[in-house]
Amino acid sequence: MTQGGVGSATALKRRELGREPDHGVIPATQDRSRDSQARLLRAGEQVFAAVGYDAAHISDIAAAAECSIGGFYRRFRDKDALFLALQRQFARRIREKADQFFAMPRWADAPLREVISTLIRNTARSMERHPGFFRALFERSLVGAADPYLPDLRASDENSGRRLALFLQSRGISSRSASEANCLFALKSVQSVLLHRMMLAADAVPITSPEVTASLTRMMMAYLGIPGAPRLKASGAEPAPEGGAG
Repeated sequence: MTQGGVGSATALKRRELGREPDHGVIPATQDRSRDSQARLLRAGEQVFAAVGYDAAHISDIAAAAECSIGGFYRRFRDKDALFLALQRQFARRIREKADQFFAMPRWADAPLREVISTLIRNTARSMERHPGFFRALFERSLVGAADPYLPDLRASDENSGRRLALFLQSRGISSRSASEANCLFALKSVQSVLLHRMMLAADAVPITSPEVTASLTRMMMAYLGIPGAPRLKASGAEPAPEGGAG
């Protein structure tokens, strides 16, 4: 049976069972189905990282997940639905990690330079661990097909900006310079630089390197009016490596 035939038959079966998909993502209500869905999401990201979104085929994703094509269609309507589920999962993790990060007791009196550099380094590590997701998102954005994925990601970014603003204001930074809007802009600027380097400058210094972290820490602290930003080297070409508290 063709992929389209399998998909049509599976869709009919879902309607008969009363399990309508949420934007093409079939609810996983049992341990076995949740495990299958998780394997397909991991496989999808692996395939996206290897060949990109457009060149990825459902058969490749199913093979990487060690399941049948029919098994894919029991969890997702199509490749777009799988990517939607992937970005929802990523957006949820962003919210959870932001909440956990700013709730850590250690930041109550830690140097703000340390807090900002750790936040940037964590962001870079998260992006580096998920190249398939970001490559797919980047490619979908280039062709104007990213709109369905943006609301969840935007909400997660806004939550991060809000948490950062509240934290900085609690540490004595002016609410004018560390407003929610400014914090959101700073975070998105950092993400944009990291994404650009990861997608278009793969042979350059890794995005998790101390040099990149120090550069972005300086940029973010300067923009938000946080004292103690890393100093530039005498040449002015690169910031000095991260050191102790600033």
